[in-house]
Amino acid sequence: MGFEKIVNELPQSIFIMGFYTVKVQQILFFLTLTIFGCRSAAPEIFEGYDYDPEGVTETYDREIVQQHKRTIGFMEDRVWISNEFDGARVSDVYRLSKYSYRIEIHPEIEPINNSPWYAFKIWSEEPVSVEIELQYNSGQQRYIPKISRDGGGIWENTLDEEYTHRRSSRTGNLTLTITDEPVLVSAQEMFTTAHFQTWLDDITQKPFATNSVIGYSHENRQIQKLHFSEETGTAHRGVVILYGRQHPPEIPGYQVSLVFLETLAGNSELAKEFRNYFDVWAFPLMNPDGTDNGHWRTNAKGVDLNRDWKHFRQPETYAVKNELLKLKNQKNRTVLYGIDFHSTGRNIFYPIDSSHITNPHQFSVRWAEAIREEIPELSLGIQPFDIDSPIAKNWTYKTFGADAVTFEVWDEIPRELIEPFGVRSAEIFMEKMLEEYHLLFK
Repeated sequence: MGFEKIVNELPQSIFIMGFYTVKVQQILFFLTLTIFGCRSAAPEIFEGYDYDPEGVTETYDREIVQQHKRTIGFMEDRVWISNEFDGARVSDVYRLSKYSYRIEIHPEIEPINNSPWYAFKIWSEEPVSVEIELQYNSGQQRYIPKISRDGGGIWENTLDEEYTHRRSSRTGNLTLTITDEPVLVSAQEMFTTAHFQTWLDDITQKPFATNSVIGYSHENRQIQKLHFSEETGTAHRGVVILYGRQHPPEIPGYQVSLVFLETLAGNSELAKEFRNYFDVWAFPLMNPDGTDNGHWRTNAKGVDLNRDWKHFRQPETYAVKNELLKLKNQKNRTVLYGIDFHSTGRNIFYPIDSSHITNPHQFSVRWAEAIREEIPELSLGIQPFDIDSPIAKNWTYKTFGADAVTFEVWDEIPRELIEPFGVRSAEIFMEKMLEEYHLLFK
């Protein structure tokens, strides 16, 4: 008899009380592991995806290339270029000719995933048009330059006539008009730890929202947890875990995650009902060192945090793991889902492959299909993955038996779609997760 047939033929009386539901799910979860383990040989050791550099899962500390912070002035042109601010990245600057400059962009370690991050300020004593050659070293262009003329409040994409990319030479050429007011040029919109703290201080004004420091990074920046919990008298509460910004340049995923959390914390009747039954444990900015240092991918010790969910050698992943393990001892809390926000070349969900029985089972696919139906312009893809890689999504499943997803947002998503993506995906999530809760615990 097939495993799904066994599950379907269990007597309904087993599911009368939430307590017994959880126990049955746990039994079935371990039974599944046993059945599938008997059917196949042990998998090979995961060494990285095809886009990962060699050794990415060896998450010991590495020596990184420190960025030299300075402001460079070209007196012949009376033009200045600076990386003396958080989130900046410029390795070297060369004057090619009058009002023409090359900016070299090097990663913090080599080899590295292809996510060349850059950010600098440029200004002049009088209005001039300058030519800037962006030289991508150890990578190809991934991000089209964004421009801010008000210090990072309003951002604009460069136009086709302003920026061209030459893949063969790993360069991009930007034409820019500058004045004595610094222009900020960045791979993506800039959101440093200072921005995150302001956002966190604002959302924790809500009576059910708290934040706590659960650890410190290599450079002594805070690793913070955001917690939503209301005492509503519900005997058994579900828990949703959210991870974010393990990879510093992946800004659209970070933006969507904040909108998502704001929607869960909103004043709608749906959000209030959701919080009647669910707690949220969120870690929206897991890599503060990489964020403020303008890293392409890694933390202050050159480690990709989303490959350290097996050994936990880094303080960021270690702190989050230890905090979440507290849920294992809470009999009135059940982790039902995990979301890890990222950005990539398209809007796509990476759920857990259906051969692994999750609790709830295949929620990610049902959720993604509903988003895709309601917001077709997102072109949201769905690509299941196995659980062999040491990433946050898989650790969530292996630790709690819960379903989980890597939620990827397109690098160049039209910015007007970020808010509806975050809001509507959260609303659909709450609707469907409430349905799952009532099936399990009512």
